[in-house]
Amino acid sequence: MKVIEDKVTVHPPHAICKADVPVIFSALPAEWTAGIQTVRLSSSLGENPTVIAFFHPPDGSLLVKSRGFTKERVLRGVLTELAGHALGLTFRTYRRLQKRDESRVQQVIAPLVEEILPQLSQKKVWLDK
Repeated sequence: MKVIEDKVTVHPPHAICKADVPVIFSALPAEWTAGIQTVRLSSSLGENPTVIAFFHPPDGSLLVKSRGFTKERVLRGVLTELAGHALGLTFRTYRRLQKRDESRVQQVIAPLVEEILPQLSQKKVWLDK
């Protein structure tokens, strides 16, 4: 798997770094990461703050918009996206799950968040103000 981290020179920095991606993926079930060939940490702040991760199965790419969010929120967004695809759930507008699926996915990802979050890099990133 290839990890691409867009360069960021102004505040806010990426919440997760390139080194965090293998840590996250190593803790996940294989069916969640099947088909992912490229992970891109986008420098975009995004127009919609609810869309943190987007998996595009035809080209095997996972886009992560992590700037301006906490590590936990980004981790939850990535895990929700991957779990939703692995479980075959349908996403609504802005990558939201239906209410009946949302609680199910949150129960599945909660222990993973508790396991993975302390393992993520605590490296400080200094940028121009």
